[in-house]
Amino acid sequence: MKKVLLLALFMLAYTSIYAGGYRVALQGQRMLGMAHAGLSVFDNPETAFFNPAGMSFLKDKFAVSFGVSGIISKVKFQNELYNWQAETQNPVGTPFYLYMTYQTDEHMSFGLAIYTPFGSSAVWDDGWTGSQIVREISMKVFYIQPSLAYKFSDMLSLSASLIMAYGNIEYDKDINRNLTDEEGNKTYASLQSGTVSQAGYALSMALRPSDKVSIGVNYRSEIILDAKYGTAEFYNVPDLLSQTLKKTAFSAKLPMPAELGMGISVRPTEKLLLAFDYNRTYWSVYEKLIINFASDDLDPSIADKYYQNTNTYRFGAAYQVNDKLAVRAGYYYDESPLTEGHFSPETPSLDSNNYTFGIGYQMDRLAVDFSLLYVDGKERTDYTIVRGEGTPYKFGGTYVSNAIIPGIGITYKIK
Repeated sequence: MKKVLLLALFMLAYTSIYAGGYRVALQGQRMLGMAHAGLSVFDNPETAFFNPAGMSFLKDKFAVSFGVSGIISKVKFQNELYNWQAETQNPVGTPFYLYMTYQTDEHMSFGLAIYTPFGSSAVWDDGWTGSQIVREISMKVFYIQPSLAYKFSDMLSLSASLIMAYGNIEYDKDINRNLTDEEGNKTYASLQSGTVSQAGYALSMALRPSDKVSIGVNYRSEIILDAKYGTAEFYNVPDLLSQTLKKTAFSAKLPMPAELGMGISVRPTEKLLLAFDYNRTYWSVYEKLIINFASDDLDPSIADKYYQNTNTYRFGAAYQVNDKLAVRAGYYYDESPLTEGHFSPETPSLDSNNYTFGIGYQMDRLAVDFSLLYVDGKERTDYTIVRGEGTPYKFGGTYVSNAIIPGIGITYKIK
C-alpha cells in the first residue's frame, strides 16, 4: 500500500513569526534595545556573538553575560471565501544566551558564546481547517561557539570561531481532512527528530579607525543538521491501515542558513551612540525538504520550499544619561524568505517592522539590562499546494502576526 503516502505528505519545517524564516534574533538584551545592531559595538561581552573580533577592544579582562527573553506571539488566519478562521495558541518561548570573554594579553582574547539562533513553536486551534498541514510544531536549536581573537594593531582585530550546533524538532499533522479511526477520531502523525548535531564556523573583523567610529563584519557559516534517526508515529489509525501506518524511522536534512553581517557605529557626542547593521541571510539553501522513511510501505516525501535570500536593516541608538543609566531605542525591517505560492501555516513568516526599547543600569561590576521588542508582521495573502489523497489543491488565505518580547540580561565584569 505504498500509495498510502499520498495520505501522509510530511512537510517538516520550522516556524517563527518574529524573524525571517525560523531565525531567532534575540542574542543580547543590551544590543536588542538598539534593534540588535551590535556588529560594531565593542563595549560588552555580547560581542562574543555579534562580532568576536571585537573582544580585543573590550576594556575588561574578564566578563560574563547571561540573558533570557519571553516570547508572547500569535498568528491569525482567515479565508473569507470559505469563512475559515483560526489562530495559534503558542506557549511562551524563552530563548537564552550566555557569553564569556577573557583577554590573556594586549593582543589575544578568548570567548565562549552559547545561544539559541533558530527555533520556535506554533500550536494551532484544535480541528482547524489546515490541520492536514500542521497541528503543532516545535523546534529548538542552540549553538556553542568558542572564539579566538587577535588584535594586530590599535585599529584592527580578526577572529575565528568553531560552532557546534544541536537541535531537535517535533511536528504533528493530520493525515488528511477526512481520515479517522472507527470512533471518529482524526488520524494524525507525530514526527520527532531526536537531538542532532553538526559543526560550522564563523569569521569576523573589527576595525576602529578612531575613538568615534567602529566597523564590524561577521560571517557565520551554513550548518545542515542531519536527522538520521528520527521517529514517525501514527495515532487513531483505522484498522484498514493499521499494518501500513505504524511506527517507523525517518531521516531528513534541516538547514541552518549562512549569515553575513556588516555594521558601523559612530559617537556624535560622548553620551550618544548610533549604530547601523545590514544582515544578509542565505535562505536559498532551503530548496526542498526530502524525508526518507525506513518503512517499505512509505515512499520518500518531497516538499518544495524554494526559500529566497533575505535582507535585514537595523538602526539603533543609545544615550548615556549619567554614569549609571543608559536608554536605548531602535528599529529594524526584516524580510521573509517565503516565496509566492509556497506559503504555509507551518512556516508563517511575514515581512515585519520591529520596534525596540531598552534600559541599562551599571553598578560597580554588575550591570542589568532590560529590553522590549514589538514585532508587527505585515498582512499577507498567499496559498500553498497541498498534495494528499486525490487531486492536489490550494490551501491558504490571509495571515497576520505580532509578538511582544520582553527580556532581561545581567553582566559581570572584572577589570
